[in-house]
Amino acid sequence: MTSSTPVSSVITFILLVLIVLAPQASVAATVNDHKGDKVVGLNKLVNTLNKIDTFSGSFVQFSVDQRGVRIQESRGELKADRAGLFYWHTEEPLEQTVISDGIEVSVYDPDLEQATIQKVGPQAQTTPAILFSGDTNKIGELFEVGVREFEGNIAQYLLVPKTEDSLFERLRVRFEGLHLSEMRITDALGQESTMSFIHTEINQKFPAGVFKPSFPKGTDIIRDLPMNPTE
Repeated sequence: MTSSTPVSSVITFILLVLIVLAPQASVAATVNDHKGDKVVGLNKLVNTLNKIDTFSGSFVQFSVDQRGVRIQESRGELKADRAGLFYWHTEEPLEQTVISDGIEVSVYDPDLEQATIQKVGPQAQTTPAILFSGDTNKIGELFEVGVREFEGNIAQYLLVPKTEDSLFERLRVRFEGLHLSEMRITDALGQESTMSFIHTEINQKFPAGVFKPSFPKGTDIIRDLPMNPTE
């Protein structure tokens, strides 16, 4: 990761690898996602998200190419706070930690012994990060939202960006009650990234310092922020 990597792309990549397709053969759909149901889908999604102030979960993630070939797999942990706070960590072989305090995003690569710190750009609201660490009132402005509901209090949402310059083509998100069970994102090249959540918790209080980065001594820190003239 270099200082030239846009923060919006970083956040999108974080949630590109955040998703998984759950088994669907044993459940029966009760609500479709035609155009007339877009408002219904949006209202249901916003209502669900507004009940989630904080979210944390451990996951297995993988990506597949256009041919359906699995090209990447890892495990990790996600924590998010509605106030714009975000923590994402993946384990080896592609270990990386990304932390946002709503103002800055830090990306730490232990293999490179390097950390990049950048401002959170306005485009961050157009990424899936808005679901758990953004303003839910903006979801309807940015996405068309469809919903399918299944037995067992399961709801699956399809989010399609309204703007042509979006960093992804579609996002599927599945909830079991208020608990996120999976997400799947498809980019413009047809590559799908999926995440399956093994364990999740909502509305817990995080310990102090969770969203503040701490780097080992000797880490090469690259800042892509304008210098404060008063400093």
